[in-house]
Amino acid sequence: MNLNNLPYCLGCSDEPDRQQVVFPTAPDGSRIETPTGLYGDQDRWCKPCWIFKDPFERFEFLYGRRLRSYTRGRLSHVPGGAREMAVDDVTSEVMEVLWRRRDRIEVPERAMYRTAFLVAQRRFPLSPKEAPIEAAVVDEEVEDPMDELINLILLEEELKKLPPRTRQYLYDHKGLGQPAEEVGRRHGVKKSTVTESTRRGLDAVRPTFTDYSFYFALAEVIHQIIEWLLLLLNN
Repeated sequence: MNLNNLPYCLGCSDEPDRQQVVFPTAPDGSRIETPTGLYGDQDRWCKPCWIFKDPFERFEFLYGRRLRSYTRGRLSHVPGGAREMAVDDVTSEVMEVLWRRRDRIEVPERAMYRTAFLVAQRRFPLSPKEAPIEAAVVDEEVEDPMDELINLILLEEELKKLPPRTRQYLYDHKGLGQPAEEVGRRHGVKKSTVTESTRRGLDAVRPTFTDYSFYFALAEVIHQIIEWLLLLLNN
């Protein structure tokens, strides 16, 4: 990224310039890595914006508009009169989640769309057997699953970095609890290959998790994969 082409202040720049910094793309249109900590980088803000916007306001200013746009699309089934209220509710909850866990989620857009999708699904569900739910009747006492949700998102990100075979061994051996010998036989490798690859995979992702949260998240990821497969088979 050519820093000389960036606007002096993210707060004062026009929206297209600001979005290109916060959500940069390569010349071919593909996404590239976003600079981290933009809301807390004083060099990116002029003095008035830095002084009169607290850190959360700067954070929300950078990511809120893109998140609202995405959330509005996810809530198209909510009746028109209640939709903007629903968008506000979901966007606010997601921004709060991302802010509270900013030490674990360095690049917010990695998690914000997935989080928004799941929060919208939880708070404003729509299934073929249900009428669209009104924002006013959302059950506010539903247990907040955000900690588990963030574990899932972070684990998905970490698993994507592993070689495909290592990821498959982790799914089969640790996630589904299949014996290493059986997994090796099915994939045409030795038992030791499965156990060693699994160990390396665990070592790679474990720093992000406690043992309990890792295995919980891994099992949940696999559960979701199975649900998706069943859904495809039934359609």
